[in-house]
Amino acid sequence: MAVDTYTTKAPDGTYLTTTTKTHTKYEEDMVYRIGRGPFNRKNLMSMQGILRIMEIIAGLMIISLVVSVFGPGPFKGALFGQTILLIFAGVSLCLSFIFLVVYIFNLHDTHLDFWPWRVTDMVFCAVASIFYFVLSFVEGYYSTGSWANNCNDIGSDGIMHNGCRFVYEWAFAAILCFFCGFMYAVSAFIANRTRP
Repeated sequence: MAVDTYTTKAPDGTYLTTTTKTHTKYEEDMVYRIGRGPFNRKNLMSMQGILRIMEIIAGLMIISLVVSVFGPGPFKGALFGQTILLIFAGVSLCLSFIFLVVYIFNLHDTHLDFWPWRVTDMVFCAVASIFYFVLSFVEGYYSTGSWANNCNDIGSDGIMHNGCRFVYEWAFAAILCFFCGFMYAVSAFIANRTRP
């Protein structure tokens, strides 16, 4: 409440005092609250939710399979292509987890509705699909061992191939990369269909 007082002189010489009281009322059409959104079991058990969980598990398995074998490279255990794969798998794993949490708790409709989640999800899944398909062939090439100058640098028990050992762990990582590429392609298709 604001109070204003004015004093003016009238033509007959008297003073006139005017007091004005102003009441300001603010109206809010939206109240923000802090707290988690409602839990969406339907999204968790949908094809999109199950694919997210499988993408996260496969990403963790790819990372563990690549780093389980000692070999030459910039990280003293991973080759350059595998370094790219490890970085990309880690980033895609984190982003997949973020999308899973956003959709399970309906944050895309409640707290974080300013961001175009469905479009971002579709673009991310399409890019991840392409990268995983390409990196699966790179990892498959590394698993043959034919890239090594000195085949004793590779530490794995496997069959000999062109004088080098076949690295089973990296072969399984290559298969999982191809599988991840397929899962992300299906996720991109689903995200495109559910886009508003």
